[in-house]
Amino acid sequence: MSRNSLSIQETETLGYYDFMSYLEVPYFHVGGLVSTEKLAELCRLDRNKKVLMVGCGTGFSACYLAKKVGCFVVGVDIAELSIEKAKERAKKKGVEGITDFRIGDAYALPFEAGTFDAIITEFVSQFLDRGRAFREFVRVLKPGGSLGINEMYRETEIPPKPAEKLTHAEDIFAEITGLPFTLPTPEEWEKELEEAGLEDVQVRKCKPTASLEEAKKLIRTMGGLLEFARYFSSVAVKMIKYTLISKKIRHRFRRLGEGKKILLRKKSTSRYVGYVLATGTKPKK
Repeated sequence: MSRNSLSIQETETLGYYDFMSYLEVPYFHVGGLVSTEKLAELCRLDRNKKVLMVGCGTGFSACYLAKKVGCFVVGVDIAELSIEKAKERAKKKGVEGITDFRIGDAYALPFEAGTFDAIITEFVSQFLDRGRAFREFVRVLKPGGSLGINEMYRETEIPPKPAEKLTHAEDIFAEITGLPFTLPTPEEWEKELEEAGLEDVQVRKCKPTASLEEAKKLIRTMGGLLEFARYFSSVAVKMIKYTLISKKIRHRFRRLGEGKKILLRKKSTSRYVGYVLATGTKPKK
């Protein structure tokens, strides 16, 4: 059966990210395309750079940067369906010649040392053994190359009750993804990047906000308001369909909503959470 037309039983067996890729959810990271552009600026991307996006998902950010900046972007992801969708997206966006998508493990990247000018992750390092992963990222970076991450954080000082709820949200995301999930503090992100051997580590705290600029970027990227509306209505219809038909998927969405509410919408807890745009440079010697 076509991967574009799975049965309910087949969708229920998909991992979280494969399922979201099947639904064609464009990206998962907080901050959207505005944060993607900012991270690209911080990593000094230009058309001469070769960039690796670890955990590229369906290739939304990778194709966006390839088209906007003109850099060559390689995307790796452990989810096979995500890579299939990323290749389809690159073809539709006309960036096949400056993108390459392949299945890959963040702990054993299929590249020689010193291959890339920059490496980017967006809501990916949260789910990794970061000590192992960051060392592997640094291995495939060129001397002088940049590592840039967009990942969530929790404040260092949090009252006991909201801290307990945030830990509960961490447990929810670990449950529904089947991966470890933690919210490091900004100081912990800085320490982990430095321990991986990076220099000039900068950690910038950001807060998620609804943005007219983000909406405009999405609409332009989707090819206009009509295509934007069609795309997201299609995703919404699929979500509703599977929520109604499948008890397992309904439970997954309910848990996802519970976790997102704690992290992003509930004032008593979301005030202690944000995302970092953090960068570091591999030493030249």
